[in-house]
Amino acid sequence: MLKKLNLAIGVSALSLIIFFIIKSLVLLEILDSSRETRGAEFTLLLIFAPFYIKSVRDLITKKNERLSNDMGEIEKFIDTASIVSKADSKGRITYVNDKFIKVSGYQLEEVLGKNHNIVNSGYHSKDFWTEMYKKTTKEKGIWHSVVTNKNKNGELYYVDTYIKANFDDEKLSGFTSIRQDVTELKVREVEIRNRMNAINKSNCVIEFDLDGKIIYANDLFLSAMGCNSLCDGGLEEIVGKHHSIFVDEEYKKSEEYKKFWDRLKFGEHMSGEFKRIKNNGEFIWLQASYNPIISSNGDVYKIMKIAQDITKMVNQRQEIDNKNTYLEHAAKILRHDMHSGINTYIPRGISSLERRLTEDDIKNLKIEAPLRMIKEGLKHAQKVYKGVYEFTNLVKKDVCLTKTECNIKSILDDYLSSTSYKSQVLLDDNLPTIMVNESLFCTSIDNLIRNGLKYNDSGSKMVKVYTESINGVDYIIVEDNGRGIDQNDFDHLSKPYVRKEGQKESGTGLGLNICKAILHEHGFEITAEKLEKGGTKLKIKYA
Repeated sequence: MLKKLNLAIGVSALSLIIFFIIKSLVLLEILDSSRETRGAEFTLLLIFAPFYIKSVRDLITKKNERLSNDMGEIEKFIDTASIVSKADSKGRITYVNDKFIKVSGYQLEEVLGKNHNIVNSGYHSKDFWTEMYKKTTKEKGIWHSVVTNKNKNGELYYVDTYIKANFDDEKLSGFTSIRQDVTELKVREVEIRNRMNAINKSNCVIEFDLDGKIIYANDLFLSAMGCNSLCDGGLEEIVGKHHSIFVDEEYKKSEEYKKFWDRLKFGEHMSGEFKRIKNNGEFIWLQASYNPIISSNGDVYKIMKIAQDITKMVNQRQEIDNKNTYLEHAAKILRHDMHSGINTYIPRGISSLERRLTEDDIKNLKIEAPLRMIKEGLKHAQKVYKGVYEFTNLVKKDVCLTKTECNIKSILDDYLSSTSYKSQVLLDDNLPTIMVNESLFCTSIDNLIRNGLKYNDSGSKMVKVYTESINGVDYIIVEDNGRGIDQNDFDHLSKPYVRKEGQKESGTGLGLNICKAILHEHGFEITAEKLEKGGTKLKIKYA
């Protein structure tokens, strides 16, 4: 067979060569163009023609085979990389690939012959699908959109979809759909959108371009700045204007303001409290963060500011600072005046009186008890003064509490020794030795003791101070046999000028508030427990 093929090729080639030789000789007029020469040329072409036609046919066949193979490879590539399905003109599924089965959750036999509605989520309107049909069948174009489908388990999934109609002699024969699963991206997009919606609902949001010009502001921002009414122009009134409309003239012209925007342009995040000017000229304080937004190529393309109106809080803080200043001055005056009376005039008066009175005079005048009470009262007042002195020192900025190692029983014994209610207080011998500020600590415990006796309807009012270990943690316990309060009551009554409903006794809550502040300054925690037998158990965690 091969020999015959080679012989045919040889004869065809030889006939073509002889044809060109004869033709050349005729053109050069070496041979005359006669019936014989023309007959010879025709005969030689007839010999060559079959080989030529076969060669051309083989070439076309090979090209078609190569094109068919290429198309097959493309279809295979698309089938591997994408979700592919085909349907007839009625929308009945005729083919789905493995990716379709994997994403939809249906097996091949469950979808073949079924309408594509099997994965329809019902999310899209009828007009949505009418537009698809029009684009593919009437306009014979390719329709593209992100489609929300539903898998076999009823879960939604999202596919970036391309649909093309197929025609056979202008008659619709079916549809081919190629999709990419974008569920993860879509879910992330929804999460981001929901997050931004949440931020917009609870925060003032405004966006600027890199030149500082406003491109967007939400309703909360417009409301906070007084730009939300129709007469103020709303968003349209401020879009395109520079951020500097919210700052004063001095700051606007400052180098600091210029550097502020330079830092944002270079992608630096900035946050803090900012003083700004509202539409009506009033000042507003914002707790805000300026967030450079980065594009996909890594460049900053806009600035988003998220803020909260904290004007009321700043004003309250300023008011507290002012009151603290007044209290500091008042404390200094009070301390100075108390010092003169308690540590100078009264001691000198007692000393002068004792020099002038003999023991017989004291006995005859029967003033032993009054004189002793004056001395004990002075001693107690001096202890109170020392506590006031230490407490008012805490008003100063960055002051550290001075503490020494003290035996709690000894210092409380001494502090209570001159009080009228000493006999109603039981101090446990096992109270610890710890680091405290003696005057302040005794003042706070004394306040708890007096409260335990004051708000007490028992026939025998008593307060016990002892130590107890609870779950391996050591506490100092101040326990009374009064009415009893729980933690909620304790927190409520610790607020200044707050009284408990039905409370008969006078009280402002300031003492308890100061008591808690002193213990907190020591690093101690105090909690309250209402006892079943009646009374309150106050637990001071000191370790």
